[in-house]
Amino acid sequence: MRTRTGAVFIVLALSAALTRADRPTYPAAATRSAAEQPRIRYNVAAFEEESARRELLSETMVEGPAGTDFEIKLRGARFQLHARFLNDLISPGALKVRAEIKTRRFYGQSERGLPLYEEDEQKQTLQLGFDEKMVLLPFGRNNRDAEADQLKIEITPTLSDQSARLASGMKRPLEIKILKAGPGNSITVEASKSPHRFAVEAALFEDGREVARGSSDDFLVEEPREIRLEPNERASAEAAANPLAMSLSVDQYLERRPADQAAVSFDVYSLGGSQKTQRETFAPQWAGIGQINSTMSYDISDRYLKSSGRRYELRLSVKLAPGEFAE
Repeated sequence: MRTRTGAVFIVLALSAALTRADRPTYPAAATRSAAEQPRIRYNVAAFEEESARRELLSETMVEGPAGTDFEIKLRGARFQLHARFLNDLISPGALKVRAEIKTRRFYGQSERGLPLYEEDEQKQTLQLGFDEKMVLLPFGRNNRDAEADQLKIEITPTLSDQSARLASGMKRPLEIKILKAGPGNSITVEASKSPHRFAVEAALFEDGREVARGSSDDFLVEEPREIRLEPNERASAEAAANPLAMSLSVDQYLERRPADQAAVSFDVYSLGGSQKTQRETFAPQWAGIGQINSTMSYDISDRYLKSSGRRYELRLSVKLAPGEFAE
């Protein structure tokens, strides 16, 4: 039986720790051809440490082209870990890693003899060079008991020496190798490759004519960005005086061959004040799914300048960013 008590929430306040141990940059990063998409290898090792003891619980290798994401599910006798990593090559020698970690661990028993668990969920973004080591402490540093076990995950990315393509000319597939699965511990590793970078266009239509537009080709999946819709000469005086902006996230790329789709979520707000920096949200937490390169339409007439009597429509279009390709 699981119970949630004050003690559990106190433990939840102890956030997980993501740190980086610097090591020299992998020298081959600067010599790779810009036309060739490099393959990146991630070595993932889970350790349990107690005082001077360090035991390797599991070790896994994940390899794929730049932009390969992976998930790790590790289950032990007293804990569960679900870690998800979104990875982007932001320069020839550096990665942007977005980590989402969910943990659950047996904490002890209540006064009534019921089991208690400590749970945590954290998201963190960091940048690291090749052959640097990322250290994940899913349950934080163990300050309660210096002799107690501490779980540690070490992830080391390197540039692979394998070519991007097989001898046949086909793209080399993703690879997952379980190098060690410790006794009494269950590990599941999944890897995937899908587009991460997108271009988004947004347009405001007033009674059927376009009166404002904004765009950006620098959207990263699951990372919200703001788009401001700049009014044009066809906008009414009211629309020009009340410009719109939106905070939008491309949440997921959905493979629906032959017409793939994108799932988006967004807030729409009007910009006020003399510098147009005051935001008043009138369409919070909206969402939709549409085909890539197609238009998603939203009627906002009952929320934006409602007293004007005009019909206002927001149209969105999501495309792959320049240089981004679907597998």
